Amino acid sequence: MAKELSNEIDENMQEADIITKLMAADPDNVPTMVIPLKRLGIPVTLKALTGKQVSRLRDRNTQTIKTKNGPVDKLDNEAFGIALIAAASAKPNWNDPKLIEKFKASSGSEVIKRLLLAGEISLLSDAVLDVSGYNLTLDDIKN
Repeated sequence: MAKELSNEIDENMQEADIITKLMAADPDNVPTMVIPLKRLGIPVTLKALTGKQVSRLRDRNTQTIKTKNGPVDKLDNEAFGIALIAAASAKPNWNDPKLIEKFKASSGSEVIKRLLLAGEISLLSDAVLDVSGYNLTLDDIKN
């Protein structure tokens, strides 16, 4: 049976104890969040992404545009939001062949783009960033 970890953190913990806890940490055990989409009548389960994953998705959805003042990076917010949802979704599987066929899509990202409304994409992509630890305040971390 898995040992339950206490939510209480001893601020006076010794370095050796901290290292022991870090060594026992499971990097695959990440927070999840369930967001209900009332219009579709489904729950969407999102898992946290690492900073590296978010950064990679941001880079893939950023274009460098030449201007008279020099090159400027421009993030495609819609594509970035869809990529966040596709990468973080534990349920549903947007890449399910039935969905791909039904929506005549080439990928799960394309299914998301065709099925979800703009506000739903915004809601879910914001939730991905929230569950991934972005938008936290110091008080959130302390509690």
